[in-house]
Amino acid sequence: MMRLHSRERILRTIRRQPTDCVAVAPYMYDVAAVAAGVSLRDYYTDAGVMSHAQLSLHELVQQDVICVGSDNFYIAEGFGCQTTRDENELPALLKPAVDSLKDVLSIQPLDPYTDGRMPLMLEAIAKVRAAIGDEVAVRSPGTGPFALASYLIGTQQWLLEVGMIEAAMDEADEKAVRHALDVTSETLIRFGKACADAGADIIHCGDSLASCDMISPQTYQRFALPYQQRVFRAWKAHGITGSILHICGNSTKVLDLYAETGADLIEIDNMVDLATARQKIGDRVTLVGNVHTVTELLQGNRQTVREASQRCIEQAGGGRGFVLGSGCIVPRRTPIENLQEMVSVARQTPVE
Repeated sequence: MMRLHSRERILRTIRRQPTDCVAVAPYMYDVAAVAAGVSLRDYYTDAGVMSHAQLSLHELVQQDVICVGSDNFYIAEGFGCQTTRDENELPALLKPAVDSLKDVLSIQPLDPYTDGRMPLMLEAIAKVRAAIGDEVAVRSPGTGPFALASYLIGTQQWLLEVGMIEAAMDEADEKAVRHALDVTSETLIRFGKACADAGADIIHCGDSLASCDMISPQTYQRFALPYQQRVFRAWKAHGITGSILHICGNSTKVLDLYAETGADLIEIDNMVDLATARQKIGDRVTLVGNVHTVTELLQGNRQTVREASQRCIEQAGGGRGFVLGSGCIVPRRTPIENLQEMVSVARQTPVE
């Protein structure tokens, strides 16, 4: 029986080739800071600390993918957004990049090698890759075009501006909204390419403001889908074959559209039934998910995690074209033994 390194297991799963067991990749950022005993501020401001923390977490958990990243604003800061710098909390948005939507028209795409904290993320990816060689897959951070555009003027104001366009109101400014989405899409394209060049295997697009819990399927199709498609298309042209779309919330109504984005993997929130996702799009993309991050990982124990992991594998059809993962970001204080149990279940489960 073949025994694969983690990276090869992930790559073969994405390609739907035979593997030795179910691939497993909980989505983990700041839980690494706790595992390594470092402050969150050091973690999100120092590439050396971030890479050390993620490598320390992997040594404990042995998951198939190391996720480099911390928060949602490392790109937005390059546009001029002001964020917090607390010792033991991740950055939060203090002030948008501009005061009004019309000011967005002066904003241009960013350079991932100089702007915001993107250079830090690229350095951390390179450090992790250098440390683990080809044995473990590396996943980049990556905001989505719709969510990133919202940080330019503030999330509530962004949703209001988009809503006014949908309602065909006279004061709506579709030109400015489209410009914002053009700029953020191009910035994400550049950043994703740079992440791949730095050594990342899985390039992340996290566009959770585009969730159906926040906007209608019609708004998603008009203002999010085309820009996600643009991003994934450009990444694929760069040779990236491990792109992933993550959108929180209940996406059941738009799963078919998610499969049309061009993403290679779709990360499924725990609010979506995996069996439904498999039935709708499992023949077109690799699914990732969806152990509940709070009730099963954070608040649960080895038994609840084992049962949840087995349930996910069963619902996903036995592991082919499926990566066992968490529904969203693993909470910071999640017990390490629960994450170890999740990996243990995957290792003990042959792919059907």
